[in-house]
Amino acid sequence: MIDQKWNEPIGEMEVADTILRYGADILKSDVFRKAADETHHLHGTVLDHTINVCVASLKLSRFFKKRGVKVNERDLIRAALCHDLGMVGREEKYRHRVDSWGKHPKESVRIARSLLPDLSAEEEEMILNHMWPASGSLPGSNEAKILSLADKYASMADWQSWITKRRYAARIKERLEAYMERESEEDSD
Repeated sequence: MIDQKWNEPIGEMEVADTILRYGADILKSDVFRKAADETHHLHGTVLDHTINVCVASLKLSRFFKKRGVKVNERDLIRAALCHDLGMVGREEKYRHRVDSWGKHPKESVRIARSLLPDLSAEEEEMILNHMWPASGSLPGSNEAKILSLADKYASMADWQSWITKRRYAARIKERLEAYMERESEEDSD
């Protein structure tokens, strides 16, 4: 499902390079690394879901840009990488899963602020409203609408992952994990 092209071919290397260009600081963070160990949507992890959201966001961005819609890919990718970081450690933070649905966007913004001192108000709005309609706040910007849509699409793919293998997103995840591993080794030297 995630490898659907939406009329805009984009290669794995370009996706991985774009995510790295805009999100290297996030990928290097301890909280993002912990996302690989946090179960999400029963069949995957927060990291799996986040990469799928980034891929879908980037593809939608390119689709809309080709049609004249202005999209800030830097802000979109950074918000996509941070949108569910508030779910990491949810067993300790929230009383139950339903509680986490409404509260994790604010926690994700708090974490994003700590990772990105230059986090913009637009990026905060994207993260806060990615759960629309459950959040109650309609996404305002083009980027916020794309992130919310990409999150819904990736969530559906997550729930159906036992039916459909997402090889495209898995290969991108492998590239990003290899980068994270190299960075971790360099930091320990």
